[in-house]
Amino acid sequence: MDLKFNFEYSILPDFISENEKLSSTEKILMAVIFSLNLKSNECFASNKYLSKKTNVSKRTITSSLSKLKKENFIRIEVINNQRKIYLSDDIRRKLLGG
Repeated sequence: MDLKFNFEYSILPDFISENEKLSSTEKILMAVIFSLNLKSNECFASNKYLSKKTNVSKRTITSSLSKLKKENFIRIEVINNQRKIYLSDDIRRKLLGG
C-alpha cells in the first residue's frame, strides 16, 4: 500500500538540530530550505515566502540567510536578478553520507 500525505513537511537532520551555533529560527529555515532543495539543489523562494513558512519577519529571514551563508550551510547566487539558494557542498555530503 502506498502512503499519500495531504500535507507538506520538512526534515531537520540531527547535525543541524544539534548545532549550537544556530538559533531555532535558523534551524527551522534550514529545514524549509532542505525541503525546497530535494529535487534539484536549487531554492528560488523569496524572503516573503520563507517568512510565511517560518512565521518570522522578512528582516529575520535576511539575517538568518546571512548567518547560514557565513557558517557555510548554504550558498547564495544571484543570476539575472533571480536569487538561488543552494545547500553547501559540505552539507550535501553530510546529507548523502559521503
